[in-house]
Amino acid sequence: MTRREFPTDPEPERSERADRSATSASTDAVDEALKTRAMDEAPVGITVADATRPDMPLVYVNAAFERITGYSTSYAIGRNCRFLQGQATRERPVSRMRAAIQREEPVTVELRNYRRNGELFWNEVTLAPLRDDAGEIAYYVGFQQDVTRRKRAEQAVADRAARIERERAAQTRLLERLDGVVADVTEAVALASSREELRREVVRSIADTYAGAWIGTYDPATETVEPRAADGEVAPEPEPIRVGAADAGERPVTLAVATAVEERDVRFEPIGTDGPDGAGEAVAGVPLHFGEATYGALAVYVQTREFQEYERDVLAAVGRTVAIGINAIESQRTLRGDGVVEFRLALGDHPLASFGEALSCSLRHLGTVGDRGERSLLFELTDGDGADEEAIRAAGERAGVTVHGVLASTTATPVVEVGVEETAFEELLREYSGDLCGWAVEDGIAIATVEVGRETLARSLASDAVEEFAHAELRSYRRRERDHETRREFVGDIETQLTERQLAALLRAHTSGYFEWPHETTGDEIADSMGISRSTFHQHLRAAQRKIAAAIFDR
Repeated sequence: MTRREFPTDPEPERSERADRSATSASTDAVDEALKTRAMDEAPVGITVADATRPDMPLVYVNAAFERITGYSTSYAIGRNCRFLQGQATRERPVSRMRAAIQREEPVTVELRNYRRNGELFWNEVTLAPLRDDAGEIAYYVGFQQDVTRRKRAEQAVADRAARIERERAAQTRLLERLDGVVADVTEAVALASSREELRREVVRSIADTYAGAWIGTYDPATETVEPRAADGEVAPEPEPIRVGAADAGERPVTLAVATAVEERDVRFEPIGTDGPDGAGEAVAGVPLHFGEATYGALAVYVQTREFQEYERDVLAAVGRTVAIGINAIESQRTLRGDGVVEFRLALGDHPLASFGEALSCSLRHLGTVGDRGERSLLFELTDGDGADEEAIRAAGERAGVTVHGVLASTTATPVVEVGVEETAFEELLREYSGDLCGWAVEDGIAIATVEVGRETLARSLASDAVEEFAHAELRSYRRRERDHETRREFVGDIETQLTERQLAALLRAHTSGYFEWPHETTGDEIADSMGISRSTFHQHLRAAQRKIAAAIFDR
């Protein structure tokens, strides 16, 4: 049986109730070809099994099922769906499906299945019986959805929660044995509502026990620790300390802090009262790290050269406690939507970099449109000698970039609409929940601007990108408060009111100089680039303008 030949239920009998009549009329209005197409092109896997035949073989699978499992229609038809099961498939969800079939009831389960290439994936399966005119079950329809990413995320959250719980339990045991500085710092961390307050109270608590202390933040873009707050007797505030560049000739505090951050362990260095760091006789560098994230370091000054060994454990616990507090503040800010980490990452081997290099110009990102079934980017070509449409398209072919259209081609700064196939960089962004906010291309280098809500995720994303991609470089990294009076939220709210065609028409018109007088491009040119008629383009544009005006004046 081919995909378009599976049986359908007979027309439902018309009821006297008005709501049943409305439902039946709605159903009758949809012809069989449309129903078939809806199943064929559904984004979830759909199967139909014949319940009247032995072993309930499949008689229909849609394209999404083939895409999810890797099995073709010709292979799947005539087989029971258990060919997706394997050694890692647990019996409990299979038993639940079997019991539901015996009870003639629908059921939804999550189970491990195997693709055609042997790859394991999590499959959310829903089975529902279909009955014939006599009320007997004739078919079972199944819906499959790949939920691997969600299951992995849930497991990552559970693992992280378990790890945090283990660390908190270890911290609790330490606090039961120690008092003084650990208890004071813990209280300061627990009561702090911001990073600034936490830093201020932590160094004050340490200075009550030791000679003095300062705390600094770590900038992964420059690989430096910069002092932020100090209390007690400390050395003159040093310049930002470069991690990994300190040697035996450096100041004791520089060597202690740089080594502590690099090795992620407490480091002691003697000072001497006549040295440049003469605030005490020894200094300890204490790293502030939580999981894979490094937040900075503490420099703790003492009056005696000898640190007792237990003090190493105490200071290590202090560093871990401070890092947990910073992480908790970041988590709270993320939940409230207060903070975000923004960084710019340079990628030397991205297709956009090759495109800019082929044109010998810079690319300024103007926006993104999605009316082609896939996202395409609008760039303004700047800082070049100028290029005609033929040269732009030729450069796109050489760089592996699809040039959808060239707008304002006769101006000094033409606007190019391009499509770029997804790279490993975009996959990495999804893994760490990063938002790609914009692109720029300068001197043959593609520079991505990325926003991440959690600092731990931002640091891991930036680190993995630099390690995984050749010629990748972290250009900038900063934490900033998210604007509550929100240009971006206002724009986002308007964008949700626009259809993709309306937004695409508006963005193309704006970026190509259509609203200038005289026009830098014409409505015919924009309509041609969108593959629609001029009148349809103007309809989309006018509708978008009306919605924007309404949003502004309603506010």
